[in-house]
Amino acid sequence: MTSVRLPSRYEDLDVAFRGDLRPNSALLAEVQQAFRSMAVSGGIRFLPIYGKSGSGKSSAAFELGTHLPEVKVFSLNRDSIESRELLIHEIKAQALQFSGSPLIAVIDQFEEVAAQQSRIPKEFVESLALLDRNELRSTPILFIWLTTDRSFQSDLVNATTRNRRILASPSFEILSAA
Repeated sequence: MTSVRLPSRYEDLDVAFRGDLRPNSALLAEVQQAFRSMAVSGGIRFLPIYGKSGSGKSSAAFELGTHLPEVKVFSLNRDSIESRELLIHEIKAQALQFSGSPLIAVIDQFEEVAAQQSRIPKEFVESLALLDRNELRSTPILFIWLTTDRSFQSDLVNATTRNRRILASPSFEILSAA
């Protein structure tokens, strides 16, 4: 019998197989709760997710668009993380492209960049708090930051202390499927 090994990165998985991955039920429930909360009180939400390398964080996050077809998932690049203006531009472009659809913006393991510039997590979350009150208050969007560093996840959570309302969960973890 031949065993088949999936690639370790979601983006390396052949497109034909992407919709066939099993959904992460805990993540689906958390995302659905975040969007229900936004429907009631508006604004945006932020979900820092911890998981060990190879645990399936990226796959679970990017597959949300398959398992929740009304939601549009996209990746934020590093420049958008470091610049509020670029972040606003990227979000508005995605909102325009997917008019009326709830959005999920995924930041995939940029802690190594942020660690070199310790201000980035705090500034990024503060930008989200400002966007929550201003430019994005009527755009249903969930920002998901994936990390393999539990202390970095804590830094992201601690950066929300001035606006806890945007924090979807302080300790969400993707456990390895193996």
